[in-house]
Order: sequence, then structure tokens, then C-alpha cells
Amino acid sequence: MKDTRFMKESYIKEVLEYIPKNRKIFEIGAGYGNFTFELAKISERVRAFEINDALFKLSTKKLSKMNNVILIKDDAFNYIPENDEIVFSDLPFSKSREFLSWIAKNYVWEIYAVVQSEFYEKLVSKPGSKRYTGVSVVFNILFDSKKLLEIPSDAYIPPPRVHATFFMAKRLKNCVFNEKDLNSIITYMSKHNEESMFFPKKRRFQLHPGEVLKEIGLQTC
Repeated sequence: MKDTRFMKESYIKEVLEYIPKNRKIFEIGAGYGNFTFELAKISERVRAFEINDALFKLSTKKLSKMNNVILIKDDAFNYIPENDEIVFSDLPFSKSREFLSWIAKNYVWEIYAVVQSEFYEKLVSKPGSKRYTGVSVVFNILFDSKKLLEIPSDAYIPPPRVHATFFMAKRLKNCVFNEKDLNSIITYMSKHNEESMFFPKKRRFQLHPGEVLKEIGLQTC
């Protein structure tokens, strides 16, 4: 999202009302620096990442007078947040799967993120729902979440074709999934209507997350 569009100021202010004050922020994708600039006003420190050359130059100029901003030209997914850092992102929709992998493989403890609404619904879907997938299994094991705002497409310039959701999440489990585990879970749940091996009369989309792990031979967190 941030590589092609930006959020209007009025919606940025609305989002910021939910961000805890005087904390350290780990921002994925500084983009034009609009969120970073406002986050710096309410935070102890913002460590912001931007991989795009042109956007990095723009955000560097915008943030030049903000003494509590560390702007890094690199992919945020190559880094691990400090334990006391809040992860914040207005996430590009194309990065949704990569984002899930990153928060599952690393100890990311607290998240405030804007994602495509359809992706958020997959994250939080429960057993028995049509949207319940491998993504749901992983997220429900690791995080407790809350929807904070629905963000319409006209909140952005230019507007995308879909709406977004702003949510917060806190980690529940002191465990991680590697890429092999993630792929096993997602592949298994891709055939969501097939019958369970170990739980009679249940289909895969009806299994609770712990039951899914047992089905594919993974240890429950």
C-alpha cells in the first residue's frame, strides 16, 4: 500500500488515537514519512524502515528534524523488534503473507497494524467458519487481537479497490513457527473440507488450532 498511496491526515489522526503513548515503535514501511512524523510526536522513539529508494529520500527529508526517529533503508522483515517495541505498520496488501510469516517466526509481542480487511478476517476466523484457514490457525495460536477501526478505501490517495482494517494484537504464546511449520499448516488447511484423520466426524475447517497441529505432527505451543 505504501509504495503507491498514502493515508489522508484525518484518518492518520484517528489511527494514532489508539497507539499507546511514550513507547518505542518499530515501524514497517515509513513510506512518505507521514505516519512516522506523527508517531514521533507521541513516542519515546521510532525505529522506521523503508526499502524503496525514492520513498526513503522523501521520508528522510520530512523527518530530518525529528530527533527521536531512526530511519533505516532496509527491509524491516530482516530485523527483530526489541521486546519493548510496538510493531506498527500500514501494511502493503501484497506483504500480508510475508507479515504473517515474520510475526510467527519471531518474538513479536505487540502489534498495531492496518491490513486488507479480507486478510484480517482470515487471521481471526474461528473453527467452523468458511474463512478459517492455515493463516487463522497460526494467528489464533499465537495472538489475541482486537479490531480497532474499519478504514474505507477513500481514506487513501489514490483509493485502493478494497477496504482496510486497523487492529491490535498481543502475543499469547512464548513459541514460534519456522517456515517449514507454517507451510505445513497452510498446506494442510488448504484442503479445508477433507475429513480429519484423528478426530472422527470432523472436517479440517472444524478443527481447533491445537487439533490441526496434532493432525500434522507438530508440537502444541
